[in-house]
Amino acid sequence: MMNKPLTAGVAHVVSIATVLRNKMNFTPDLSPKMRLWQADAYKEIGIELETFDRQRAIFPQRFWIPIQAFDHAKKFDFCFIGAYKVDPITAARRAWLIDFIKGRFSQRSYLQFTDEETKRNYVPMGTFDFTLSRTGFVPKEVPVERRNVFDEHYYRVMCQSEFTLCPRGDARWSMRFYEALMCKSIPVLRSRTHHRSVREALRGYKFYISSQELVYKPEWVEHNYHIFLRHHTLATAAEVTKAGGVTSSTARSVH
Repeated sequence: MMNKPLTAGVAHVVSIATVLRNKMNFTPDLSPKMRLWQADAYKEIGIELETFDRQRAIFPQRFWIPIQAFDHAKKFDFCFIGAYKVDPITAARRAWLIDFIKGRFSQRSYLQFTDEETKRNYVPMGTFDFTLSRTGFVPKEVPVERRNVFDEHYYRVMCQSEFTLCPRGDARWSMRFYEALMCKSIPVLRSRTHHRSVREALRGYKFYISSQELVYKPEWVEHNYHIFLRHHTLATAAEVTKAGGVTSSTARSVH
């Protein structure tokens, strides 16, 4: 019997899955900050974690609930707030930001490199560049136990941005990707193999690759936010409904 040809959509998913399985570990890693946040999320519902669920990137309520009340009117087209030269690996993986910023940032954009190494002898790249005029939080410049902070300015800018640049750091993925979903900003990645795991790569997030033409799509924002609530929080179905999310098959899942 002849095999039926794959549809374009199915073929695309299979292709991505094959590439990801070849490039990713089968057991996803959790950054120190992700461990802190996952533990907080479970504490909020009265559970002390004994082991971490490495398959899930979970945000506590104290992050996603206050952010719902932030101003989400889009003041900026692009934003990036974060470290650049904080270590050699991060610098190499984020080098593409410079050309992207030079080619696409404008007076409507927001840029702020936060690490001390980048600020040394730094020359601002335009009126959109706040690297030297504002201070920012750099997790790697403080002990792990002090990284569990809510950076309000960081999240407010992201909420007001159509697109958030989400480069890798010392890992093959970025926490900023999940934060962009939470803040209703469309992530911009360097490549399609950016995700933390095969499972997450197949969830159907909407994002752009940096080389693509970028068009802001509100329906993408809402699509991503529904995925965030369902898979990256411990929200109940009622809480998701109140937040404007999809309730089908959505409920708190405790492992």
